[in-house]
Amino acid sequence: MHQRQWEKIIFALLCLILLFAGVGILMVQWGMVQPSALFISTGLESVEVLLGNFFSGTGRLGQYTQNYLLFDRFVAGDIQLYPILNQWLGIFSWLLVLILATLLTLLKRNAFLLGAGLLVLLLTISGVNSLNIGGVGTNYGLVICLVTVLLPAALIHLFFENTSLGWRILIVMGAGLTGLGLLIYLARAPYPTVLFSENIFLMTMSMAAGFLIYTGQSMISGLYLILARLNQGVGIKIGWHFALLGTAYLALMGLMLLDITGSLNGWPLPPLELMLVLTGLVGYFDIHHKIRNSKQPYSFSWVGNLFYLTGFAICLLVVFKARLAFNTPMLDFVRHFFIYSQLGFGLLFFLYIWVNFSGIINSGTAIEKIVYKPPFFPYFHMRLGAVLSLLIFIVYADGIVAVQFSTSSTQLSADYYLAANRPVEATVLYENAFERYRRNQKALYASAQLYLDQNQPTLALNTLMRSFEENPQVRDIILLSELLEKRDRINEAIYYLEEGLKYYPSNAYLANNLGLIYHQMKRPDDALEVLGRMNGQTASQRLNRLGIKIMHGKGLEEGDEEAATLKEMVNLTAHANVMGKKTAIELPVDSISQVQDPVNRAMLRNHFTAMETGVAAGRFLEMVDTLLNDQNLLLSHEESVRESGLVLAYRAGRINELLRRLNGMAFRFKRNAGYYHAFAGYVFAREGDFKKAAASWNQAAFSGFARFTPAHLPYLYFGGMQDQALFVSGTQGVDFPEWMRFDDGQQLIGNDTVKFYQILADLPEMLGKELMPALNELESESHRAFLAKEMILKKGHWFEPEQLDALLDLASAQEFLVVDSDYLSAYVRQVKGLETTNGAQWSADPHNAYLTPMVLAAANDLADDEKRYALLQEASQFNKDPLLWIELVRYSRIIGMDQYASSNLAMMAEWIAPEDLLELQLENF
Repeated sequence: MHQRQWEKIIFALLCLILLFAGVGILMVQWGMVQPSALFISTGLESVEVLLGNFFSGTGRLGQYTQNYLLFDRFVAGDIQLYPILNQWLGIFSWLLVLILATLLTLLKRNAFLLGAGLLVLLLTISGVNSLNIGGVGTNYGLVICLVTVLLPAALIHLFFENTSLGWRILIVMGAGLTGLGLLIYLARAPYPTVLFSENIFLMTMSMAAGFLIYTGQSMISGLYLILARLNQGVGIKIGWHFALLGTAYLALMGLMLLDITGSLNGWPLPPLELMLVLTGLVGYFDIHHKIRNSKQPYSFSWVGNLFYLTGFAICLLVVFKARLAFNTPMLDFVRHFFIYSQLGFGLLFFLYIWVNFSGIINSGTAIEKIVYKPPFFPYFHMRLGAVLSLLIFIVYADGIVAVQFSTSSTQLSADYYLAANRPVEATVLYENAFERYRRNQKALYASAQLYLDQNQPTLALNTLMRSFEENPQVRDIILLSELLEKRDRINEAIYYLEEGLKYYPSNAYLANNLGLIYHQMKRPDDALEVLGRMNGQTASQRLNRLGIKIMHGKGLEEGDEEAATLKEMVNLTAHANVMGKKTAIELPVDSISQVQDPVNRAMLRNHFTAMETGVAAGRFLEMVDTLLNDQNLLLSHEESVRESGLVLAYRAGRINELLRRLNGMAFRFKRNAGYYHAFAGYVFAREGDFKKAAASWNQAAFSGFARFTPAHLPYLYFGGMQDQALFVSGTQGVDFPEWMRFDDGQQLIGNDTVKFYQILADLPEMLGKELMPALNELESESHRAFLAKEMILKKGHWFEPEQLDALLDLASAQEFLVVDSDYLSAYVRQVKGLETTNGAQWSADPHNAYLTPMVLAAANDLADDEKRYALLQEASQFNKDPLLWIELVRYSRIIGMDQYASSNLAMMAEWIAPEDLLELQLENF
């Protein structure tokens, strides 16, 4: 292969490494790769919503459920190591070392000897001996490197000077990669590739420092050369341009020097990465010109270009590594050397130009060709003075670069031990790194995380408090406040967050978490005020402000109801449910495939609550059951999903299924059994089953339910739980309704309302012949109307069409039942078997066992006798209507289950008189 092609290959490889490092730095800067980030943790808080209520005849009973509000909290994440990426960085660094070794063979003799000596020194600090080849503390690692890297280069330079570039590359890089393989294969240290990748950056840091010193004048000289080139043949006064641009750049470097030494805070200075890349690009133009116009220690100009690109690539790799590993000392080491060299060499070169070329700077001649050949103040003396100025800056900064270098080494070792799962050693090294270099953003945070991993929260807490006192960092404060909250030290958590905002005013992460603590402490105004001062993270700010307003009953402002995100849609749906309003928001519940995400659990609950009554819910119930099949579901998540299923069944009117689910949840989730028993009691009461309602509320009371109202007590009393009604009234301070008055013997004094409730309690078990006489016993028209409505719904199958019309007229005459009149009219037409007003034929709904006419109609619609029996058997578990049960007995005999028929008749005899039971059998069999 031609030499020119090998040059292009090396050039392309260096450009790829430069691109890799540059993209990596951008990914870290943009948060795509996060060595230690703050993450959003979305949490749930419940708000009470009225699910439903009904008029019991004298009062109203309501049933509440919970909807979820979503809040975004920022939590500190674990230290991310990215071991694969780090090992690739180590490989790229080694490739760059091998490229330099190859280029060394192309230098002249003295330059080669100097380069070889520097390479030996660099390999000495590369940490290869820590691989413990042949034992602890041996030098075999360094020997392998010298033999496989330096020896081939030396042999080529001394004895095979005419070797082509291709063979030089193949020999040096082949031997170097073989040496790397030997180092890894023979290493006795655990995780040798990780150890090598960490330690080699001590070597690359030194090389980066050398590159920065060599290119210290690049920006100033590059500016001068660009201006001189543009001025050729023109003759404008570029001296002013050079003076202004050069002074501005040197002033910028001066400000950056003051910033890194702590004398300047808060100034919007450009980041190191930007300045480094700009200087590198301008420096490439400068070095290209310098090679062409001055004597160099190599014969081909492209060698100098490749040397420059290799050094530039090493520099960017070091910055990427420092960013990726969150190694502040390493990044500061590069920053200090960059600023020192730019100031020292740039200032001296600025003076060098004015001293030597001020007379011809505006002439328009090709002075760039003689820029390194001045008549006095030689270039060598300028470089010597620049080195002295560099030393002055190092002394001015108290020699901090030495501390930064050694601390970088300590932190690299700590990262290795962390990757090798040796937390004790890693913790010691991180704390030692902080002791030696306090401006360390990772060390104490990593120590605290390691203490938490070792189940030592007190040490973690103390470490974070020390971090706050000596080097406050946003991430550390977030973790500190989180640990204090877990220990219920809320006031201390508030203190550290408030103090943190003094260091970092309007910081979005601190302000957000402080606002949420204020919210939890019932200080919504303070919470909204703090959140209003957040700078950034607008999505979390809007969500949390919205949630706080809804939770604390604050009015929504203009624009609050315009949901921009799914989380905001969830909260606005909850708000509509709280206010009892319909909402046009459609949550994408069909897309839910798992419920570990709190957003999905909130969507389920809030969407099901917002559904219209009577909605078709078959596919949603199937989805709920599918979600519950997850074997890894946490118990709390399971309870939330099952409770959402309860809300869905209630909205869909699937009373049978709802009651079965409630019974199962009361037994599975003992902690909230009182709520589920009370929910079941509400459903039984709404359906007029006093006995089951009383039994459920009795269980709820024993399970700790304490939200009884006067409207509950009649159901307990007339449902056969008189003593429990008196007990609840006495222990929970609930007064009986005014119409329930007791004599001295604790006997209820009779009146029309008492009679009304007695009839309602007996209604489920009444025969047809008992219904109208019971209605006629009542004096109050409102009681008669309410009872008429109940008879239509529960006992309509006993009446003739004329009787149904009379009952409908009676029920519709009362104002409090007007809202039900249209439904009752349609229901009566269905019971009669007529079409509805729009010409459609209703299909009987068997999902509510207490609507006996619908259950019987649904059974008649079935063609299979066994399915009819199954439907009636399910309904009989709740409903004690005699005609329903006699139909069950009939179909038991039809399908050949006479034993069950006899058993059911025996059960009917418990509430039906023998002569009435015989009459029922004669009429229906």
